Amino acid sequence: MPARNDALKLRNVDLFDPTPQGRTDLYLFDGKILSIGEEPVIPGVEFHEIDGTGMFAVPGFIDSHLHFTGAGSIGAGPISREPDFSFSEVVGSGITTAVGCPGADYLSRSMTNLFQKARSLEAEGLSTYFWSSGYSNPSITLSQSLSMDMLLFEKALGAKIAISDFMAPPWTPDQLHHLVWQVLSGAQMAGKHGVIHVHAGVLPAGISVVREVVARYEFGDDAHWSAMHGGGGSVASHFQITHVNWTDRLLEEATQFALQGAVADVTSGLSPKHGCEGSVLPSAAIVQMLRAGVSPARITVSSDSGGNIAHQHGNSDLDLIRLRPPMILEVFQELARRDDVDIETAARVTSTSVADLHRWSHKGRLTPGADADVLLFSEIDADLAHVVLAGEHVIDHGHLLRLGVMER
Repeated sequence: MPARNDALKLRNVDLFDPTPQGRTDLYLFDGKILSIGEEPVIPGVEFHEIDGTGMFAVPGFIDSHLHFTGAGSIGAGPISREPDFSFSEVVGSGITTAVGCPGADYLSRSMTNLFQKARSLEAEGLSTYFWSSGYSNPSITLSQSLSMDMLLFEKALGAKIAISDFMAPPWTPDQLHHLVWQVLSGAQMAGKHGVIHVHAGVLPAGISVVREVVARYEFGDDAHWSAMHGGGGSVASHFQITHVNWTDRLLEEATQFALQGAVADVTSGLSPKHGCEGSVLPSAAIVQMLRAGVSPARITVSSDSGGNIAHQHGNSDLDLIRLRPPMILEVFQELARRDDVDIETAARVTSTSVADLHRWSHKGRLTPGADADVLLFSEIDADLAHVVLAGEHVIDHGHLLRLGVMER
């Protein structure tokens, strides 16, 4: 009986779902996790086997900030414009789910282009979503409003905005309050959580405008749920502040906001190792927040890949830091190789915490019924050995088993 391509057995893996489950067998079928431990019997189906001896398994990475259609063009003009992403670039970095976002160049890159690229990558096997808007104020959307984007498009998760950056538009508290209202009202109608993904720059105002708006949503102790119209808890939980490791000051401000319920998103490509002077090493930023009492559920890691940092000197000299390929894998490995961080925490901040932010029960976990997005790492050195995408074995010890359609 021939083994089916969509029937996989991961044998003898040390399973983190993300909580440690010990060594077991994992059965994948039709893009989902079918069972753990006991082999299921499906008439006419034989499971193809991957030997996981000496390996541990975690959920596939979820990238909240990936420029599907490229970014750049800022700081050096057209020469720094980044190209689109290919299938192999994304999955080769262990990313199985990604959220596409507009960059600072909203003049030459459209929301329609981003949406179509998300659909293209999903047709090749990745799970994709997108943020509406970007660096603009008022917002740029696919439909007539952010609320309608949330309602009409399953892939729409909320809005990306930019603040406290040289290229960011000004945001008054009232303007931001109006944007939050659009995202949350659309999310309520669509049955989503609704998130505002905030590019935070290094100007002195920091994230003060965000915190001012969040304070407007504080209910009194005497407010009953029936009067809240879907509210309750802190509206901070609808904010994901990204690039928090750009400076020590921003990291401290984001840490305090995360303790109030927001999500602090570490950018994997912003690192002194890669030429970003003054930034905090991503893994060190995560450990610093954990030691400050921030729950792993309020910490995520994204790549910002497809973006770059460019500066033109005169007519010819160009300083260019490319945030490519996506470096979430590097951050996971740095965490996994530390003595003071366990595999469960590394898996949460690179996958599960993002899924929980959006209330996805089918992502960021390796339990029956969840999407079969699995990464297998060597227990010795945390090298990535295998990538399984929606139940398909796509990376085998660094070897790509399938190219994207336009890469062949």
